Amino acid sequence: MVLTDNITSLKKHYPDIWEKLRDRNPQLMDHVRLEETKSQDPTLAVCLESGWNYIHSKYNPMQEAERFIESLEDIGDRHVLFFGVGLGYHIDEFIKRKPNNSFSLYEPNMAVFHQLMGRKKIDDWSPTKKLKHVMVEEKPEDCKKNLMELTNFLEDELYLVILPSYKRILPEQTEQFIKTFRDVVYETRDRLLTGKVFAKRMAINGLFNLPTIIKTPNILEAHKDQFKGKPAIIVGAGPSLNDEFENLRHIKENGLGYIFSVGSSINQLLNADILPDAAFAYDGSAMNSKVFQKVIEGKIDSVPLIFGSTMGFETVQNYSGEKANFLVRDDYIMDLFLKKTDDESFQYIDRFGSIATLTLQILDYMGFAPIIFVGQNLAYRGDQIYAKGIEYTGTELGQERREYAVEVKDVYGNTTLSGRGHVSMREELEELIQKISRTDIINTTKGGAHIEGTVFLPMEELITTHLTSRNVVNSNWLNSFVENDTGNYDILHFKQVIKELIVSQDELIKIIRRFAELLEDMNSFITTRNDKQLEVCLNKFDKMFDRLQANKLNLRIIQPMNHLEFQLILKMFDEIRSNPDAKSKSRRVVDQFGNYLISCRTDTVLVKRLLEKIHEEVSGEAILV
Repeated sequence: MVLTDNITSLKKHYPDIWEKLRDRNPQLMDHVRLEETKSQDPTLAVCLESGWNYIHSKYNPMQEAERFIESLEDIGDRHVLFFGVGLGYHIDEFIKRKPNNSFSLYEPNMAVFHQLMGRKKIDDWSPTKKLKHVMVEEKPEDCKKNLMELTNFLEDELYLVILPSYKRILPEQTEQFIKTFRDVVYETRDRLLTGKVFAKRMAINGLFNLPTIIKTPNILEAHKDQFKGKPAIIVGAGPSLNDEFENLRHIKENGLGYIFSVGSSINQLLNADILPDAAFAYDGSAMNSKVFQKVIEGKIDSVPLIFGSTMGFETVQNYSGEKANFLVRDDYIMDLFLKKTDDESFQYIDRFGSIATLTLQILDYMGFAPIIFVGQNLAYRGDQIYAKGIEYTGTELGQERREYAVEVKDVYGNTTLSGRGHVSMREELEELIQKISRTDIINTTKGGAHIEGTVFLPMEELITTHLTSRNVVNSNWLNSFVENDTGNYDILHFKQVIKELIVSQDELIKIIRRFAELLEDMNSFITTRNDKQLEVCLNKFDKMFDRLQANKLNLRIIQPMNHLEFQLILKMFDEIRSNPDAKSKSRRVVDQFGNYLISCRTDTVLVKRLLEKIHEEVSGEAILV
């Protein structure tokens, strides 16, 4: 009866697991057996080369589970991931002690999971509504896939609990799981945090940057091949940059090639009295203003800024020097507002995690050759992370970074340490190099990570073999840009879009206000347990949601600003759709959609103010709707 109920539940909620369980290898099942204990509660024994080993106590599994859960510390309100389920004694005990914590299960042994399905009804854990995911590993490659699915839209911080017996019975599998868990959580946390913060910043940056973009040259549209065949040097802020200042000064003084700083390397170059021919940047975070703090506070106006449309607006607004821009692909703000008068398409640059990779794509498009990397370590150099002279972040390798470091091959073929972020950047750079199929990309970074597709050549040798022509640099290159792109934007289209959004904003405010009233009613009916009125409210909610999705301002700006939160709302809708309990459905809607609504209301007020501001700045007149 228990197995039958579990099969029904798996078919409904976890069909992939049911398929695995149905197609299991019967011979593998023989490696796991049930045994009675002195307390009359069953335990599980797993056959190893050393003999039969027990997942739970041979004497009193329930008492063992109580002690184990009691030993867990600092769980707080985090989501708990149990690696190793066995027969679930510790899961039952956890629910007793932590009824408000959500949790997920990961069983790395199919035979063990089969025994669990015959002894414990999985729906006994579901009524709490706290069991979020069940994962079973059939083959090693399942591990990363399972964890990626778990972490993709998980709102809470994760707390990993490993059943101690699994470290003994499945040591290699457990060790590999821990490693994969760290990698996936690191990647996911970084991706979600970046996505959540940058979704809002992207819209705000775009709205603030629009006037400057309209008034400055687009480097991709205006270069007119004037750089074709000219050497370009991309200067990164890696530790090896400290070795190259004299070489870079020689290149600058003799005009042997264009020097472009990326990221924070502009600070080291300025400290060495070397003015780059331009600084490339497109980081959308507020941190970017710290990167350029020295330039802005010193009112240094002799280095042009080439900025992406998604760039942090603080830097764009406060930068004293000349500017040129480029449009980043999938920048929904630029796509919404900008249109050429001749209806031709804009040239876009792909979105990358590294400014060095993005700059390489731009320089390749503009025809520079060769393209040279300096200070692009993408690895640690001894205890150094960056070149000296960066004041807003640490430049030395700490103990935590060392523990998470990975080994990579350097330019000499030796092994060196690198961080996960650096590895991702290198792989991204290598992918682009392979895509553009060039053989003249040279890496001069001494001791840096090997970058597939580049040729390593020390800077001293490069100067004598490749940079042999003097005065190839036009120091006033930005002034020679054809300015057709600055007057090629359809300003009438721009004004019309703003007017439509302002009108849409008035309707959106009404929708948000009505939602707030509806959620307040639902909260009241939840308290009085009035299921009939809750059903009426839920029907009204569906109609209001349709109105929300038809609103232009919401669809084009507000919803993208809250993209991850909106995906969680859709996920919540999917989870409660088949729930017959009006009260529990309404509670989730009130709690989760209520928070989303607050964010939308705040963003709507901000966006309206920005729309009015940029309309006046571009057209020179207040908006009339």
